[in-house]
Amino acid sequence: MMNSQWRAVQSFQDNQNLISAINTLSIYIKLALAGHADVKRAEEVPKAKETLCTFLTELNSQVHRFEVEKKSLLGVDTRRRQFIEHLIEAKNELRIHSPFLQEKLSSVKNLLHSDTETDKQETLRMLEELRMLLEEHIGSDVEQLFGNF
Repeated sequence: MMNSQWRAVQSFQDNQNLISAINTLSIYIKLALAGHADVKRAEEVPKAKETLCTFLTELNSQVHRFEVEKKSLLGVDTRRRQFIEHLIEAKNELRIHSPFLQEKLSSVKNLLHSDTETDKQETLRMLEELRMLLEEHIGSDVEQLFGNF
């Protein structure tokens, strides 16, 4: 019992860190698109991009292994496996519209580092959908930790 709770706590913390990176980058991009420089957040942006790139690179490999190669996710944490299954389910239900979450996860690093306005708009769309998936996953962490209120 304690082991599953610990995994839920770790998952919750990891997902909060990802949401923080998403928020930092989203706000920075929105302000840049509106013509406002965000000097304070500019210092945090490289770390946010690195955090997201690392996560999405790992996720790409895991999703590919599970979805395309039809291989089990041996060595992948239970909570991450559940997130991957949730992502695939959301794709199949057409709740995700960003092509970068649908089929181009391997291209996200280039997208996050692009300075074109079109790519910034696509980045915002991808980040919004990723945030939605992470928040849904956090909900299941909270439910596992605290039960239904």
